[in-house]
Amino acid sequence: MTAEKICIVCGADCADRPRLKDSQGRYACQSCVEAKRRPRRAAKAKAPKPVAAVAPSAGDGAGFSMDQFLGDVRPADANPCPKCGMGRPTDAVVCMQCGFDSASGRAMNTKVGKDKPKKVRSAPRLSGGSVTLIIIGAMFVLLPVLALVSPEAAAIALIATIIWNLVAYAYMVGAAFRDDDKFWGFLGVLFWVPLAGQFCLLAFVLYYCTIGSHRGIRKLNYWASFFAQLIIVGILFMNNPDLFTESSP
Repeated sequence: MTAEKICIVCGADCADRPRLKDSQGRYACQSCVEAKRRPRRAAKAKAPKPVAAVAPSAGDGAGFSMDQFLGDVRPADANPCPKCGMGRPTDAVVCMQCGFDSASGRAMNTKVGKDKPKKVRSAPRLSGGSVTLIIIGAMFVLLPVLALVSPEAAAIALIATIIWNLVAYAYMVGAAFRDDDKFWGFLGVLFWVPLAGQFCLLAFVLYYCTIGSHRGIRKLNYWASFFAQLIIVGILFMNNPDLFTESSP
């Protein structure tokens, strides 16, 4: 099996092609050397000197020196890897071909990374805030419309808005604790305390649910549920005024 003979110019195996060998045992393809020398010969306007080619079976080109040509091999090619002979820049320590580290004397694992193509979405995806806004709008419109159908439907819509309002209030209390506004969080929790709880609830709603919290979507959710509840109560009053009047004995 023929041993690899790595060209210090192009980094390819030149064991099966005409090649040159210098006094340090380094190899170079004859075509690579000629390509390096061609601009220099043209500049000096000298007739090209024939270079004897070394056949693959000529005993590794022994006896032929190409040191005179190495002046044409610039720093990017003049620092071969001690392990594989691949050309490296002058100040390079690690070979990008085999991973050999000249400083530590050990080979490193090298892998060429490829950027994964980014997937382009065919349609924009809705964010969590956008979905919440759509739900708020649907609830704010559909529940009052449902209340116009019949008294029974209005009662169902009113119950739904009450539950919606309680859930929205609980979300605001949880947001206060998560945002490290513990004072307002505790104030929101104390709504059930007799007498004082009503003042706590009023302060929490009027301040924290308006300007105290920075969570705009949750504040909008709370006030939408609150006003939807008022609208449905108004619909019930207009369509069924007898429900809100005391029956005479």
